[in-house]
Amino acid sequence: MKIADALGRKDFYASNSWLDKFQVRNNVVFRALCGEAADVDDNLCEDWTTRLPLLLAGYADKDIFNMNETELFFRALPNKSMMVKLADSKGGKQAKEGFTMSFCASATGEKLKSLMIRKSKTPRCF
Repeated sequence: MKIADALGRKDFYASNSWLDKFQVRNNVVFRALCGEAADVDDNLCEDWTTRLPLLLAGYADKDIFNMNETELFFRALPNKSMMVKLADSKGGKQAKEGFTMSFCASATGEKLKSLMIRKSKTPRCF
C-alpha cells in the first residue's frame, strides 16, 4: 500500500487473494535459505508409543515431568525468505552466538523455572 501511495495509485487495494495470485504469477515461494534436515525414524516413534505407558504406569501425573531445550540465537538472521521459485536458495553462514534455554512442566501443567546456559563446553550434548 505504501508503494502504491508513493506511485500515486489511489485505486490499488492489496488483499490476501491479490498477494496469493501475485506469488503464483511470479513463482514466489517462502522457503528456507539454509538449515539442517532432521528425520526421525517412524519405527522409533511407534516403539515409544507402546513403551512409554509401561514406563509411566507407577507414577502419578503430578510426578511426570517433560523437559526440553532450545537454542536461542540472538544475532541470527531469519532463515526463511520470499524468493523466486527456481532461484538458488543458498544463504550465508548463520551466526551461532546464543544460549540454551531449558523448559520443564509436569503432566498436570505445573511449570518449573526456566534455565539458561550461556556457554557450554559441549553444546551438542544438550
